[in-house]
Amino acid sequence: MDLLIREHLNLSDRIFEIIGKQIVSGAIKPGERLVETELAVSLGTSKSPVREALKKLEGEGIVKLIPRKGYFVRDIDRKSIEDFVDIMIVIEPAIARYALKQKNEDVCKEIDEILDEMTRTLKKKDYESYVVLNDRFHGLFVNLTENEWFLKFFNALHKQADMLRSLSLHSRDRFSRSIEEHTAIADAYKKGNEKQLLEAVRHHILMFKKNFFESDFLQEKL
Repeated sequence: MDLLIREHLNLSDRIFEIIGKQIVSGAIKPGERLVETELAVSLGTSKSPVREALKKLEGEGIVKLIPRKGYFVRDIDRKSIEDFVDIMIVIEPAIARYALKQKNEDVCKEIDEILDEMTRTLKKKDYESYVVLNDRFHGLFVNLTENEWFLKFFNALHKQADMLRSLSLHSRDRFSRSIEEHTAIADAYKKGNEKQLLEAVRHHILMFKKNFFESDFLQEKL
């Protein structure tokens, strides 16, 4: 387990970050039990901060507590993906609509810079950096809303989305299509075309769903 942690975080937050990264990366699998004692030993700490971190992960919907059994990484099946996309397709277009009200030249320039960087990372097959840039792209929109509730929903949803990406098989073709989808979102935003923007955002979410449904991970569960 990766013990490289940021010093400015308190202990339970550090543990939350470590376990969260392990889950998002796929190192800890869906359905796997998270044993407090084992985690405490591997992290060189007591069970108390581990328990606090697991409660926080539960609050974000990444793990669940089963009475008398303990904490488990939330399992993933077709129904859970359907439910997740149902929420994404409501929240993400709403964020885009609010962000459009704050459109300015600096924002448009930053969007172009992120897209250029995404293209460069794709050419280098640096898919891990691409995912980080993907979150930065969408994070730019949510920050423009200046709405703390949008930010909370966004952070929880995109942590789930990153976990789903790590479990599905990525291909260069999918990332290339992703660039096209992000470019469509950016073009509509820069033109100030709300209808086109919302359509582009919804299409991007539906393609995310399609990609996961076609992944080997989900096929093995059917």
